[in-house]
Amino acid sequence: MDTIRIWRSSYSPFGERKRVEDDRESETFIAEQVYTDDELSKIAGAGFNAIWIHGLLHQIVNSPVLPELGTNCDLHLNALRKLIDRAATHGLKVFLYMQPPRALPTDHPFWEKHPEAGGHIEERLPADDSSGTIDYRCFCTSQPIVKEYLRSASEILASELPGLGGIIMITASEYSSHCVARCGMTLGAMGEVIEVDTTCPRCAKREPAEIISEIITLMRDGIRAASDTMEILAWNWSWTFYYDKPCREVIERLPKDVILMTGFERGGKQDYCGRKDTVVDEYSISYAGPSEQCREALVAANECGLRTATKLQFGTTHELATVASLPLIGNIFRKADFMRRNKIVGFMGCWNFGNMLSANTAAFNYFLSGDAPSDETSALQAFAADYMPGCEPSKAMKAWYTFAAAMLNYPFGISYLYAGPTNYSLAYISRPEALNDISAGRAWLDDKRGDDLSGCLNDFSLDEVIAGFEKLSAMWAEGVSQFETALSGCDSKNAVSELTNAKVCGAAFHSTLNTFKFYKLRLDWAEEKIEKYKSIAKDELAVLEAIKPVVASDKRLGYHSEAHAYMFNEEMIQEKINALKKQIK
Repeated sequence: MDTIRIWRSSYSPFGERKRVEDDRESETFIAEQVYTDDELSKIAGAGFNAIWIHGLLHQIVNSPVLPELGTNCDLHLNALRKLIDRAATHGLKVFLYMQPPRALPTDHPFWEKHPEAGGHIEERLPADDSSGTIDYRCFCTSQPIVKEYLRSASEILASELPGLGGIIMITASEYSSHCVARCGMTLGAMGEVIEVDTTCPRCAKREPAEIISEIITLMRDGIRAASDTMEILAWNWSWTFYYDKPCREVIERLPKDVILMTGFERGGKQDYCGRKDTVVDEYSISYAGPSEQCREALVAANECGLRTATKLQFGTTHELATVASLPLIGNIFRKADFMRRNKIVGFMGCWNFGNMLSANTAAFNYFLSGDAPSDETSALQAFAADYMPGCEPSKAMKAWYTFAAAMLNYPFGISYLYAGPTNYSLAYISRPEALNDISAGRAWLDDKRGDDLSGCLNDFSLDEVIAGFEKLSAMWAEGVSQFETALSGCDSKNAVSELTNAKVCGAAFHSTLNTFKFYKLRLDWAEEKIEKYKSIAKDELAVLEAIKPVVASDKRLGYHSEAHAYMFNEEMIQEKINALKKQIK
């Protein structure tokens, strides 16, 4: 297999944290229906050679070690075999993204039969479907029966699915799994830093590096008992919960045939909103990368004789996840160029959002290929000419650079990325009254939206955010004007799609600005502020009326692939227009 280029469909369900699991709602069962020949053909045609889907080991496999798990495994295995075979006809491998061993709710009947397998307990974790909270018991990997299960289950997995491309393992953060997975210096649901100690007395005595590397090794050993070719990618996401970068404590313990997959942008620093050296602790397109943390991890892996891959996002990110892409093609070149110039064997190019095909995906794979010029200016202009025939390449490049400069005014920080309103601002209705103090909710899910936006203002002040979006939206509008000029002689489908997308990005940023202006007025609401409120409302109304037909022309826009919901669309924008007109009267 050449460079591993992993992508996924924006329409495939990732799986949610729910109190009661339903096998028929899991991606390993549903994906076979989502990944039609047409969908697979599009992904392969865009330059990818693999797809990833989310899997739960305890659903996919039934092991004699813990026979109560995986009782419906045939549902998953049969569906996966069909998907693997169909994907192969398009030159695509299937990878399973896993976090073994995933924890089970404390009231799950499994624990009645195997209390010895349980360890750390996490309480009151929010369900992804907003149905309340769930208490979880983790699997204790200090217990011999759990180790035996991981080794046995992974061997069965590889035996039952010989055509599987491999597995991608995450071993820290995210969902509850082993006893220290979400311990150490962790992040809460809204990006707040929380220090958590494990409640497991056995694992509390062990080094996190020992636990993490042991899980990876057990899964590797099981797979190798059945397959010499299946790839095993160990993702270093959030190992910094336990150790300073580059987390050599874990890297040095990994089996030599495992691929270390390192985050490309996380740990970087860049100036945002006038703040020097703002930490980039999430995926980012506005930051080209790679971070020093990424570079150091790659060096450490190479010194240990490990192959390396990168995890990055080059479609879009939490910065604005409800568009097809953030068209910062210069930054896309720099990401791909680093990959091309270093001995990196592959990448996972998206998460469960930011996975729509666009100029960004086409550009990344083009820049990574041997066909692209090696210097940035020539490469960008060659791509523009090829992807949007008839355009003026130098002017398209200028617009892309303007978009990138605009994004340096974005309030990049975990609290804003996870709780800011930019994803849904075009449908978010403010009212000329005091705030209701109900949280506006999580940015990446379709939560009920209250008025309280304070949760996104932990890293930048309200005035900084307003000033930032003032500059961002103005500069983005300039970039759109440049892009229109560049594409004036071009009517290709790609050109129309890219211009449409860029316009909606600009409208979302302008609407975000107005959302915070409304919010600031309402912090200490008084009726004498009504005229200021109406002035903002009139500006917002103009934004909405201009962008509504543009949004209507492309059904990708407004859709959030992780939430599997529209956060804005033509109907929702019209509802906001109606509300604003009433307020202005």
